[in-house]
Amino acid sequence: MKWLPFFFLGSCIAFGEEIRGVVINVIDGDTIVVLEKTPEEKIVHKVRLEGIDAPERGQDGYDGAKHYLEKLIWGETVTVRYIGRDRYGRILGLVVYGTASVDEEMVREGWAWRYKHSTSRKLASHESEARAGKKGLWSEPSPIPPWEWKAEKRKEDGTKKRDK
Repeated sequence: MKWLPFFFLGSCIAFGEEIRGVVINVIDGDTIVVLEKTPEEKIVHKVRLEGIDAPERGQDGYDGAKHYLEKLIWGETVTVRYIGRDRYGRILGLVVYGTASVDEEMVREGWAWRYKHSTSRKLASHESEARAGKKGLWSEPSPIPPWEWKAEKRKEDGTKKRDK
């Protein structure tokens, strides 16, 4: 069974461990797919950037956020510092390219919010500076945080899904 090692290895990653691989897909402004090559096999990881929330598909700013992240790291080798997993099974991690924190870069350039539960002072500072400089999505008059946008969509659709 070829799929067994993938699931076994994926579930053995512990807090603080690192994954190093090539970004083979940018799903949106805060989710990427990383291909890790080990001597034994290739492992594909879906990674959610920790501490940030970017516009959702269909939301103003989605295309800009996705494009900026693609320009920044698509096809590049990154290091993911494993924090945990989200309820969808994605790895939550701090993504580093060279010496730069991709998570921080997305907020600094105005393409993501500091996640509503984040306690990072650095992300809060970057968000304040991006707002003041009207960078990225802050160039719009009233950008709506993704968690509020999703809540409104759920009301309209009559669904009860929770925020990611």
